[in-house]
Amino acid sequence: MVSVVGVRVLPPQPEKTVQEPVPKNSLKGLNPSQIEAVSHGEGPLLVFAGPGSGKTRVIAHRIAYLITDLLIPPWNILAVTFTNKAAAEMKKRATELVGDRINGTWIGTFHSICLRILKIEADFLEGYTKDFVIYDQGDQLSLLKSCLKELDYGESLFSPKGVLFEFDAVENRGDVFFKDDFYGHRLSELYGLYKNELVKRNAMTFNDLLLQTNKLLSENENVCTRCQDRFFHVLIDEYQDSNVPQYRFAKTLSQHHRNLFVVGDDSQSIYGWRGADINNILNFEESFSGTKITKLERNYRSTSTILGIANSVIEKNQRRKEKTLWTENPEGEKAVVFKALDNADEARFVVERISGLVESGDFKWSDVAVFYRANFQSRVVEEALRAGGIPYRIVSGVGFYQRAEIKDIVAYLRLVQNPRDDVSFLRIVNVPPRKIGGVTLRKLREVSQGGGFALFEAAEYCREHDLLPAQALRALSRFLEIIKELGSMAESQPVARVIKSLLERIGYMDYLGEDLQRSENIEEFLNAAEDWSDITLSDFLDLVLLATDEDRGDSGEEKVSLMTIHAAKGLEFPAVFVIGVNDGLLPHQKSMITPEGFEEERRLLYVAVTRAERLLHISYTSSRTASGSVYSTHRSVFLDDLPSEHVIYESRKRELSGRDSRGYSDSASSEKAYEPENTGRSLRPGQRVTHSVFGPGVVKRIDGKGDKAAATVDFFGSGVKKILASFLAD
Repeated sequence: MVSVVGVRVLPPQPEKTVQEPVPKNSLKGLNPSQIEAVSHGEGPLLVFAGPGSGKTRVIAHRIAYLITDLLIPPWNILAVTFTNKAAAEMKKRATELVGDRINGTWIGTFHSICLRILKIEADFLEGYTKDFVIYDQGDQLSLLKSCLKELDYGESLFSPKGVLFEFDAVENRGDVFFKDDFYGHRLSELYGLYKNELVKRNAMTFNDLLLQTNKLLSENENVCTRCQDRFFHVLIDEYQDSNVPQYRFAKTLSQHHRNLFVVGDDSQSIYGWRGADINNILNFEESFSGTKITKLERNYRSTSTILGIANSVIEKNQRRKEKTLWTENPEGEKAVVFKALDNADEARFVVERISGLVESGDFKWSDVAVFYRANFQSRVVEEALRAGGIPYRIVSGVGFYQRAEIKDIVAYLRLVQNPRDDVSFLRIVNVPPRKIGGVTLRKLREVSQGGGFALFEAAEYCREHDLLPAQALRALSRFLEIIKELGSMAESQPVARVIKSLLERIGYMDYLGEDLQRSENIEEFLNAAEDWSDITLSDFLDLVLLATDEDRGDSGEEKVSLMTIHAAKGLEFPAVFVIGVNDGLLPHQKSMITPEGFEEERRLLYVAVTRAERLLHISYTSSRTASGSVYSTHRSVFLDDLPSEHVIYESRKRELSGRDSRGYSDSASSEKAYEPENTGRSLRPGQRVTHSVFGPGVVKRIDGKGDKAAATVDFFGSGVKKILASFLAD
């Protein structure tokens, strides 16, 4: 960094010379709608990209078009998406089009881009140094528990996970305000302490990366101007998943040049529960005047039958932009909607059909995916797959970097980088065991709080002033020396060498003992460090801590994939099974109360359907077993929207004297009796009704008409709730 009269500027950029002309292939192979988007000139453009319409292709070609056709220097282009995997794919495709001319383009996730800006502009961060660390959810919970203890708030009333959810919600909304009541006042006090502790520890959360960047851009005019001048063109993928802070970030960066190019699909907005605001894309034209709109409606993935189902499902939503998917692919086979007797029967149906598909020779195990609304639904399916000898994998299980042994080593490295990191200190001060017990830790906390410094500094103070028993001082001294020695080593040695030295000095592999899997994970972590031999410890930790479960790609294994529908977004499979399409599951009971929640559930089914390339199976149950009890269930109201010309309805044929103890045969048959029913109805205040989850109640008020009517119902024993009328029975 260089300074000119106290003003901090970016390092000199490469000289903007005219490069040798290259073949302009930025528009080759694109359809007319894609060309319209890619060749857009200046000003804001909103690209509505339906599933399978080639949105990643469009963004890559747009980057190539800017560089080769409009001669925009690559360092003036910023492309943002939501996962490292998507960012890597975007860069790979753009590189295939323009080669090394891509160098200098900023391509990454919102979090990685903001982290990069914060590191460059660290001198202007209030309370932070450039070596700040990033706390993941586990670290945040650990810090939150200490804050609760300091304020003497019991965890029975203030669940750490619940509080963290509240904090995430207000930060994603962009306004840190809590309810004006007893609970809200204490949340506000807790939030203030929590944020202050983060600054004291030189730590940021993932949310902070965006919040601190927005704060920096809004409060420091010079920083804001530098960023706006640098990023002449801003491109954002999956814009429907953006939250309020991400919207503000995009608006600020594009405010000067107004070259904001966003791609998204409001019909695939399914992350409202974690802060995504569908209004960002629905109101884009109002937010950015002069916006042009392009729609990508041609689908290259699915059969026309599957698209017919998808269109019929989503068109019932009121808050959406009009678009219709179409394809030149074959019509394909009709989708199967199977009515199972219970969840065990449903799982057996899935196993039978998957076995048949693979035995036919037309499909491999890895061609098949099973989707469900909630994680607990996988258990019965897993048991049936194991019984049937079918190999499978659970997608989005425990992420590699979330494994305990990896988090141990990362905590050591974070403490080496940032001795103010109390969370990391507490995690590894006694790992492997050093006989540093509770009495020692309590003393360290007392000294830390009394002196207003970090636990690492408190440990040094105790050592210097001989404030602990001899055995504890010896153990603590050795620990402090290891951290300091590694800190010196990290200044000049590759990260992998630092990690190897750490493992040797603390005897971590001996600590793991005979646990081969955990030892192999450490070896894999070392391999990852070897791949990044030319970066600093700080940069390596940034890469590790920004990794997410969504970045885990296809394992390449020949196994059936099991996952939630949320985890399936962005993926595609030749054959898809969507199970548990029952009221209370899809739509989920927690989302049935408001029209907004109900419409997001419909979008969730739309996403599930559009993952299928050739075959689609949907199933629901007549009853479900839970906690040892059997209760009746109803098929999802969404199934009433499936077009009959694209669907075959099947169920088990009961056999009263058959060999099956559960009273049904192994054969499935087509039964017209299970076609959709008319669920339209009218309600009146005072009417007694029943809900499958909340039980009986009395209607107090009716809002709206027809299928969208919502009833305020006083449920006996469950309280007053607002429910869509279609989910209530007389």
